[in-house]
Amino acid sequence: MKFKSFILFLATATLVLSCAREVDEDVETERTAHVSGKITVDDTLDSSGDYSGIHLLSTIRVDENRIDTLFHAVTDSTGNFSGRAFIDQDDIYTIVVSRNQNTFGIINLIFAEDDTVSITGRLPDLNTSLEVSSRENDVLQSLERVENNFSRIVNFINAGAVPQDSIHIEIEKWSDIYWQLFDENSGLYAAQLAGESAVSILRGWNDSLMVQRKSELLEQYNRVTTGTRLTLVEFYAETNGLRRALEFIDELKNRTPRTSDHMQLDIERIELLYDSARTTEATRHLEQFRETYSDNSIAMDWAESISYDLEFLAPGSPFPELTFMLTDGSTISIADLQGKPFLLEITRFDNTLYQQQYDRTVAIYQIYRNFELEIITVPIESSEVMLNAFFEERSKLWNVVQPDSFEANELIELLNLNRVPTRFLVNSDGTIIRRYIGNEYEDVVRGLQRIGTLNND
Repeated sequence: MKFKSFILFLATATLVLSCAREVDEDVETERTAHVSGKITVDDTLDSSGDYSGIHLLSTIRVDENRIDTLFHAVTDSTGNFSGRAFIDQDDIYTIVVSRNQNTFGIINLIFAEDDTVSITGRLPDLNTSLEVSSRENDVLQSLERVENNFSRIVNFINAGAVPQDSIHIEIEKWSDIYWQLFDENSGLYAAQLAGESAVSILRGWNDSLMVQRKSELLEQYNRVTTGTRLTLVEFYAETNGLRRALEFIDELKNRTPRTSDHMQLDIERIELLYDSARTTEATRHLEQFRETYSDNSIAMDWAESISYDLEFLAPGSPFPELTFMLTDGSTISIADLQGKPFLLEITRFDNTLYQQQYDRTVAIYQIYRNFELEIITVPIESSEVMLNAFFEERSKLWNVVQPDSFEANELIELLNLNRVPTRFLVNSDGTIIRRYIGNEYEDVVRGLQRIGTLNND
């Protein structure tokens, strides 16, 4: 039996903003964008007609101890402002708009070298009155419109409103729309994002066209953003094996001079080796990573975390022995599950991503319980009230641990939890198949194929 669920995640970075970035000392950083405009105040908030003192601030976290200011301007009495944004690379950034220490809105926009950005708006309803225009941001707005329309098609597809044999036609059509936006705005960062969406949504539907467009994209930009990169690395690993995926990482690393890109690619190499149970090789690369980025606190924090995973939670390692009390008053231990594969998920019931994924978990359970798959949900920072509210309109089909019946901090430390939801897929012999964090849940079904009792489905 084969199970395939169609869920598309939009690959464009318009809604994903990095919280930290390493500044490349070996790459020229005097890249600037000119930013100007006018922010006024509605009479209902301030009838004085004096629009001065409105701050527009864009910052970026370099490491845990340092935040750099990219752009800061303050309006004059007429509401006008101007200044320059200093950036190390073209990207999407945020501007926080505030007055008298009150935040009125956050603007997401592209800062690109030599671009001229115009911003107008009115407080307090900045979100509804905001207008941002520039060569880059005009294309970004077109891209956002395409994304909004495509997301509606995705909802129709996921709801079963599009015939199965027509889905690939829709996907290719929308890839062409993204690609046209890329083609017509060559050289712009927003065009790169459009091109990456055209590439990513083809995954699993037209892989040959995806690879072709990926090559054209790299010829022009020499790099892709993290989401697209992970999609392509995963594709090569699945279709051509681990070596080809590692070669692709090397190719990307050779294309870019940026230290920040190199660091992220080195991280992805180690995580790929970790997921592939190549712990010895992953450990060797981790030692090199520590030497190369020893002065980067963010890199060292990540290295410490993955080091624990490699030692105790790598694929093939025995899953730690745990015992839980369930909502029905009974107890269950990892030893009780010996001989059965299981999926242990740690989450909060108020987590939006978990709620969105729940129906997929139900579908997986209904199919794979025929192969003795057990699911155990462990809620952290949850209460009896939250549990009851969550299952008020949802079926509780598998084992759920009683909230507050265990030491959450001990569990977080033992399983090295950094985000929820986190899931561990464990084989019938008690060894870890793989850990899935957040959206990595998309790989769970593929992981199930690696469980011995499911190989013939």
